[in-house]
Amino acid sequence: MQSFKSWLAAGLPLVILSSCASRTEFTPDDAPVTVGMPAELSDRERTYVREVDGALRSGGYQPVRNGAGELNLEFRISEGPINTDTRIALRDGRTVLAEGNGRGAGMPMWGRDKVAERSFQQAFGEFQGSLPPAGSHGTPSGGSPAPYSPEEEYVY
Repeated sequence: MQSFKSWLAAGLPLVILSSCASRTEFTPDDAPVTVGMPAELSDRERTYVREVDGALRSGGYQPVRNGAGELNLEFRISEGPINTDTRIALRDGRTVLAEGNGRGAGMPMWGRDKVAERSFQQAFGEFQGSLPPAGSHGTPSGGSPAPYSPEEEYVY
């Protein structure tokens, strides 16, 4: 009987701890769809990512900085000597849910900011126009989106 009591005293905490470790994560039905934002951004990309962040929030999505979300954002501005190309894509695995591509061109070394701006605005317009509301296309429902507030923006 004594060995049973000592076994019970030693084993009970282990049983309790193991039951705590096997819990599943609770996600409420009205939780917004999360979007993993790019971890590394160039200086030029940091200039424009706030606009993309705002469009996602307005669509009912919750951007997650440097994190893995239910969806992932691809955002790249590639600058060459003449052309600047911008690509923005929202992905669910391999499936592209929304995308925009832009190209700006100009003289080498002159007016590069305006070339990048044209490229970004073209891509951003396409992206915004193709962005589905959160909860469509098989993504979890995000309920009604909260009004967008600049205070909610991440600092990139």
